[in-house]
This record gives sequence, C-alpha cells and structure tokens, in this order.
Amino acid sequence: MFAEIRRFLLDEEGASLVEFALLFLFIAVVAALALPGVRQRILNAFRIGGQKMDEATGAASGGE
Repeated sequence: MFAEIRRFLLDEEGASLVEFALLFLFIAVVAALALPGVRQRILNAFRIGGQKMDEATGAASGGE
C-alpha cells in the first residue's frame, strides 16, 4: 500500500487542477475535524473562494 501511495506522489503525469482541489479539500476536512477552532476559518475561505469564482465566471460570461 505504501508503495502505491509513494508511486502516486512521485508520478508527475497529468496532475490537474481537479486533483489538487480534491487534495486541498481532503486536507481541509481533516484539519476541520482535528482542529475545531480552525473550522470556521476554513468554511469562510471556501465561501469567499466560491464567491470570487462566481464573480469571475459571471464577469467572463457577460453577467453582472
């Protein structure tokens, strides 16, 4: 099992934004569970990030 994880981490082919986002999400969830004081900060970061993405995609598509 460790060999598979090591191979995955060392593999440099096809690392996409989706994979990095999923990894970040996993780390954020683990941190929120392990450190309850950090939970609200993580939630705020995702909320603000979502708002910024909505603003950017709205502006790019001719919306508000």
